[in-house]
Formats: sequence, C-alpha cells, structure tokens
Amino acid sequence: MAFVASSSLNVALPAIQVELNARGADLIWIPNAYVMVQASLIVVTGSMGDHYGRKRVCMLGILLFGLASVICGFSTTTNVIIAGRLAQGVGSSMIVPNSLAIVSAHFSRKGQGWAIGLWSGFTVLMAGLAPFFAGVVTDLGMWRLVFLIHIPLGVVAAFVLLRYVPESYQRKSPRRMSIWGALLIILGLGGITFGFIESSTFGFGSPIIVAAIVGGLIAVAVFLRDEREGKHAILPLRLFRSRTFSAANTISLVFHGVIQPALLYLPLNLIQVQGYSATFTGLSIIPLILVATLGSTLVGPLLDRRGPRIPMVIGLSIVAIGFFAFARVGVTGGESEYLSTFFLPVVLFGFGFGLSFAPLTMAAMASAPENNAGIASGVNHTVSRVGQVLVVGVLGGLAITWFGQLLMNDAYIRSLPADAQTHLAADAGDLVQTSIPDWLSPTEQALVLQAIRVSFTSTFSILMVIGAIACALCAVAAFFTIDDRELKLKRGRDILDDSDAPRRDEPPYTPIPESP
Repeated sequence: MAFVASSSLNVALPAIQVELNARGADLIWIPNAYVMVQASLIVVTGSMGDHYGRKRVCMLGILLFGLASVICGFSTTTNVIIAGRLAQGVGSSMIVPNSLAIVSAHFSRKGQGWAIGLWSGFTVLMAGLAPFFAGVVTDLGMWRLVFLIHIPLGVVAAFVLLRYVPESYQRKSPRRMSIWGALLIILGLGGITFGFIESSTFGFGSPIIVAAIVGGLIAVAVFLRDEREGKHAILPLRLFRSRTFSAANTISLVFHGVIQPALLYLPLNLIQVQGYSATFTGLSIIPLILVATLGSTLVGPLLDRRGPRIPMVIGLSIVAIGFFAFARVGVTGGESEYLSTFFLPVVLFGFGFGLSFAPLTMAAMASAPENNAGIASGVNHTVSRVGQVLVVGVLGGLAITWFGQLLMNDAYIRSLPADAQTHLAADAGDLVQTSIPDWLSPTEQALVLQAIRVSFTSTFSILMVIGAIACALCAVAAFFTIDDRELKLKRGRDILDDSDAPRRDEPPYTPIPESP
C-alpha cells in the first residue's frame, strides 16, 4: 500500500488536472504532501511501535491509510485530495517502519537476511509495477482506482496482520514517549523536507526556504541535545555507537539520494528526448523492476550465510557501472534502438539496486538490538527519504543551471540573433520543454530543438556520472565500515541479554508474548 501510493500517482496527475481543474501548485502538492508527512513522522512512528506495539501501530496505519484512500478516491476537489494525501502520509509512516520492524524482530535469530530480502523484493516489485497499473486505469478513464485499489489491499493486510502476526514491543525501556520530543523531531524533519521540496519553486534564496531549513536544523539539534540527556525516550543515541549502523545509514542517505534523480529524469529522457511513447516507456522500465526484484530476493539467503558487506559492495559497484552506462547514451534513434542503447544500463542499474537494497536494510536493522527494531527501521527510512528530497532539491537546481549553460554555449544557439538567445535563456528552466521562438524558420526551429535535446542528454550524463562516483565511493565505504562480525556478535548479545528469548528447543521465530 505505502510503496504503491508513492510511485503510482504521477501517472494519473494529468487526468486529475483535467477533470478537477487543478492548478499547477496543486499538482506539486498532491505527490509532495505524502512524501513530506511520511519523512517527518517516520522516526516517531517507528519509536511508537517499539514502545506501544508494532502490530498495533501498523494496524492503525492501515486503517488510517484505507480511510484516506476512500476520501481521495471519491473527492471532487484537489484540496480534498491533498488533505487525503496528508492522511495517507501519516498512515504510511506507521506502516513502513513497523512492517520492517516486525520482520526484523521475529527473524532476528535466524533467516533475517532471507526475510528482509523478500520484504525488499516485494516493495521494489510493487513500487515498480504501480505506475504501469496507474497508466492502464488512467487510459481507461478510471484514475480514481489509483486510490481505491488500496481498499482491497488494506483489507487483506489487516486480516493477515490480525490472523498471523503476534505483537512485539520494547520491553526493557519506559513505555512513555515525550510529546515535546516527538514535536521537535517532527517539526525538524518537516521543515528540512519542506525546504528542499519547495526549493525548486521558490529558490534556495527565498526567506521561506531559508527559514524552513534553518528552523528544521535547529529543531533537530535541540532534539538530539535533549535526547542525549535522556529526556524523550524516542531515539536511543547509543545505536550510533555501532559503526555498522552509522555507516549503513550514511550509505543509505547517499545511495537513495543519487538513485532518485535517475528515476526522475530517465522517463523524461525517454519520452521528451528519445521520442518514446508513454506506453513503451513503461514497458522499457519493467526489466529494471524485474531484475531489481530478482536481485533483492536472491541476495537474501546469501546475507544469512555471508553477511551484508560483500553483497552490498558488489551491488553498489554494479549500480555505479549502470550509471556510467546511462551516461554514455546520447540522443538515439528512438524505440527501435532501445535494445542496443538503454536496455543494458537498465538491467545493470536494476540488478545492482536489488543487490544493494536488502543488504543496506539488513545492516541497519541487524546492527541494532531487537528491542529497538522500530526506531532502527524509522531511522533507516528517514535517512533514505531525506536523502531523496535533499539530493533531488540540490541536483534538480543544478541540472537546470547546467542545462541552461550547455544550451546557451551550443555553437548553433550562439549564432542566433540576440532576441532568440534571450528568449531561450529565459525559458531554459523548463528543460526539454523550453519554448522555441516562433519567428524562426522551420529549419532553424529544428536545429534549435536538436540543440535542446543534446543539452538535456549532456545534463543527464552529468547527473549519471555523479551517481556513478557516489555509488563507487559508497562501495568503498561499505567494504571498510560494514562489519559482518559485529552483526553476529550483536545477535548473540541480544540472546544472552534477553530474559524472554526462546529456549533452544523452541523455533527461532517464537513470537514475543502479548503485552498486558
């Protein structure tokens, strides 16, 4: 539910705009409201699961998410959809960290790598197939199903959770959480996320953006200061004493950050520059989804036998190679050349992503005590979301700048009259959609269009090279910082220190007893 909602909506936005007369600002906030709320709350809701029961918090998230989906599905105005998306963000912030925490807690002693690999594989599969589903139902004039599909999914999820999943929670720490601490971290992460999301609209120099980011950083700093003194019982800072935990989350921040621009600009490249149809674009990305799912699923058992370090290094290295392969593809002849141009980069990128995702997640989860599974999951997902928002905000602004410079330095563009150059420079912020002066001749317009396409592919290549370098550095960092031995020792200490641990003659997945 949560991953489908984050990836499917963009396909339906044009239909929503037409039917509900949405403004441009609405089209920005319909997807961003979800991301901002989820990123702001996920640390708190992960900690709530540890304190009050992961199953309870996850179930509450499913109910809230389902109700919000009904509101969105039957809405007649964009304001109602935005409100529903805000509520969906709250629900997903409860579902995502606690679903992973449940998996991690109940497979903490055996089969954790396999379980997390399967969890990662299904999230990749559903998030990847969701846009294709959204495209089909939108073409049929039924875009509301993009929201209403969550109702049957929610019913199944709630039934399975109630029927098969035992409760688990943090038994050795105080059950109470500080409201002030929760408010501080929500405001802090919310301000930072809002600032970077809206930076593309207002610019980083805007007082609104500066106030949001600086205010968010101050709130996070105050929260961490108070947390160090033990005032909030939300984020145990002792988790960061683990080199593996800190390294895994730092790598996640960078990795998920540089992945996002590729997923954002690749469809634009295929449709607006290469001339692919929307349907063929969706089909061309399916290999990425399938090999990513395959990689996540296959690497799981290997994690249990070998640990996450080597699979992570291999996966990050393959992603770096995939980025470099993308960077080498310029303007092509269209769909007929897909297999000889984009297919190999898509497969390398997807398979490397699948091999990296599960080990990164396992390293972050297995290096934390079982009692802190919820907050460990919350931290891991938070750094991933913040990384995505931060890198897209920074690289998105830089991409616009680079595109404008490349376009205006093109030899043919420099030969145009001054008024045509001024027109193009003023409109370069629209990237490939840069308007071409209508007073130019058809031949001149065609040459300008070619310059625009070449400038965009050059900008895309720069972004891909940055991603390749970042992933290569992450692979090196993983090799020297991820300690498989620490994870084995951590699990051993959990068993020795846990008075409620299962006896040797009991199954390793014995559920934690129901709380009073």
